[in-house]
Amino acid sequence: MSLLQTKGKKDLETKIILIIMYSFLIIGGITMIYPFLVMISGSLKSGVDIYDYDTIPKYFYSDEALYRKFIETKYNELLTNYNINSRDDISGFAALTLPEKVHKGRVKDWQEFIEKVSLPNTYSALGHVWSYNNMMLPELGRKYRGWLKKKSDDSLEKYNNLYDAFNTSWLTVNYPRLTPFYNRGFKLTDSKAIDSAFEFKLEQPKRYYFYISLDGKYTRDFLNYKYGRKIEDYNKLHGTKYISYDEFILTGKIPKNESERKDWVQFVHEELNLQFIKVSPQAKGIYEEFLKKKYEGKITFLNKSYKTDYRSFEEIQYPEDVLHVGSRLVDWDLFVKQVSPEFISLTGPEFMWQDFLRAKYNNLESLNQAHESNYTSFEKVSMPTKDIDYNDMKTHSRQLRWEFATRNYVHVFQYLLLHGRGIWNTFVFCGLTILVTLIVNPIAAYSMSRFNLASTYKILLFLLATMAFPPMVTAIPNFLLLKELGLLNTFWALILPGMVNGYTIFLLKGFFDSIPKELYESAMLDGASEWVMFWDITMYLSKPILAVISLGAFNAAYGAFMFALIVCQDEKMWTLMVWLYQLQQQSHQSVIFAALIIAAIPTFTIFVFAQKLIMRGIVVPIEK
Repeated sequence: MSLLQTKGKKDLETKIILIIMYSFLIIGGITMIYPFLVMISGSLKSGVDIYDYDTIPKYFYSDEALYRKFIETKYNELLTNYNINSRDDISGFAALTLPEKVHKGRVKDWQEFIEKVSLPNTYSALGHVWSYNNMMLPELGRKYRGWLKKKSDDSLEKYNNLYDAFNTSWLTVNYPRLTPFYNRGFKLTDSKAIDSAFEFKLEQPKRYYFYISLDGKYTRDFLNYKYGRKIEDYNKLHGTKYISYDEFILTGKIPKNESERKDWVQFVHEELNLQFIKVSPQAKGIYEEFLKKKYEGKITFLNKSYKTDYRSFEEIQYPEDVLHVGSRLVDWDLFVKQVSPEFISLTGPEFMWQDFLRAKYNNLESLNQAHESNYTSFEKVSMPTKDIDYNDMKTHSRQLRWEFATRNYVHVFQYLLLHGRGIWNTFVFCGLTILVTLIVNPIAAYSMSRFNLASTYKILLFLLATMAFPPMVTAIPNFLLLKELGLLNTFWALILPGMVNGYTIFLLKGFFDSIPKELYESAMLDGASEWVMFWDITMYLSKPILAVISLGAFNAAYGAFMFALIVCQDEKMWTLMVWLYQLQQQSHQSVIFAALIIAAIPTFTIFVFAQKLIMRGIVVPIEK
C-alpha cells in the first residue's frame, strides 16, 4: 500500500518532496554504481593506465592509449628496454606519444630485411613474455607455459626432470629473465631452460621481437650514465657542438676524434657484449702470441684448459662461439681488451640493416626517396623501431584490445586452476555448510515452535547472546578445541564451528510460529508422524526463509578466509578465498580488481536466479 494517496500526490509540496526523494535515490545509486564501474575498468588495465580512474579504459577507443599499452607489453614492462632500443628518453610508458609520421617505405624495407637476412638469435629479444612482477603473464608468457606443458605431457614432475628444475607449481614456470643481450655480462650456460626459451622464440612470428640497438646502448646507457643527460655537459668536456644525443651514431670503427675515441674504446672494452665485436684477421699473429704468453708457450696447457687437441698455437683460430661460458671465452675477452682498437670492428642489427639498404638502393638518393628522408650517409640510418611498433599496433589493434581486456582475468583463472584444490574445497565446503545449516537449525527451531517448551525464551536468549561475541573472539577457543579433537585440516574443522547459528534459529522459529496450528492438527488426525509434519508441512511452507538462510550460509562459507586459514594451514585444504588472498599479496592492483570481480560472480549469480524466493523470505514474515 502506497504511503501517499493519489490525490495527495498532486499537491505542489508533495511533488517537491517526491522530486527530492527521487533525486537522493538517484544520486545514491550513482555513488554505488560509479565506484563499481571504476573497479571493472581497473581490472582491464595494467601499470601504464591503472591510475586513470575512468569507467571505460581509454585503449578501447584511443590509439595513443593502446600504443602505450602495446609498447609496455612488447618491451616486457622494462622502460630501459624501450629507451635503449628505440633511442627514446621518456620517464615512463604513460609519457609515450604516437609517432608524428610513419614512413611506409621504411616499414616495408624492414619487413623485407628481417625475412631475407638471417640474424643471430641473440640479436633480438622476445617481447610479451613477462611483466614486472612475473605473476600476470601476457600473451606469449602464457603461450610459453602451455608450450612447456605440452612438451611435458602436462606433468610437472616430467617437466622438472626434463629441464632440471624444482618447480612446485606450473605458475612458477615462466620465460627465463636473461641479462640484456647487449651487456658485457650476458653469457650462455648449458641450461635446458634457456635452450627451450630460444627454441620457443624461433617458433614465434618476428613481429613479437624487439631488436638490439647498439646506438641506443651507447647513447642512452653509456654516454648518458657517464656524462649526464644534458648534451651541454658532454659538449663542454669534448669540445663538440652536438644539439642532442640523437645525433650520436655508434661507428663500426674507432672514431677519429680523440675525445670520442676514448669513449668508444671504453664502451667496447667494458660495456659491449663480445658477440658484437669482431677482430681483423690481420691480428691473428698477435692472438697467437697472446696465447703463447699466457700458457707459457706450452700447447698442452692450453689443450687441457680448452679440452682440445691442438698441435701448435698456429692452428688456433678466433673463437666462433663468444657467448658460452668457458676458458676460451675468458681468453678472448682479455685479448679484445689488449689488442689495438684499430683491429676492432663492430657488427649488429643496425650495421646489417645498413648493409641491406646499401645493397638494395646502391645510392643515397634512391634511399631518401623511398624512405622520405634526408640521410647524409648509410651509416646514419637507424632502425625504424617506432615505425615498426606503431605499424604492428595498428595492424593487430583488435587482437591487442582483446588481449589487454582479458589477460588479468585469464591470469586469475589460471592461478585458481593450477594452484591446489581451492575450487573443489570451496565447492565441498559451501555444499556441506548449506546442508548442515538446513538440517540442524530448522530442527532446533521446529522443536521450540511446535512443543512450546517452558524454557524456550531462555534458550532463545542464550542463542542470541552468542551474537554479542565477534568471530575473532571465538576463533581461538574453536581452534584449540578442534586441535584437541584432531580435526584440523579437515572439512569438519571448517563446518562444525558454524553449524548452529542463534539468529538463524530465532528467525526460523518466528517463521514457524506463523504457520497455522490447524494444519498440524489436521495432519495428526490423518495419522501423520512428527517427521512428516516437519518435512512435508513446515519445511515445504518455509521455502522462502530457507532460501534466505541458505544464501547466508553460502556467503559465510564462501567468504570465509581468516578462520579457514587458521584451522586449515595445509595448502591442500585451502579454500578459494585463501588462494585469492595469496594472489593479491604478489599481484598488481589490476589483477586484484579482476580477482575481486571473479570472486563476486557466484554470489551475484545465485542472488539473480533466486531473488524472488529470497524476497519472499524477507517480506512474508513481515506481512504475517
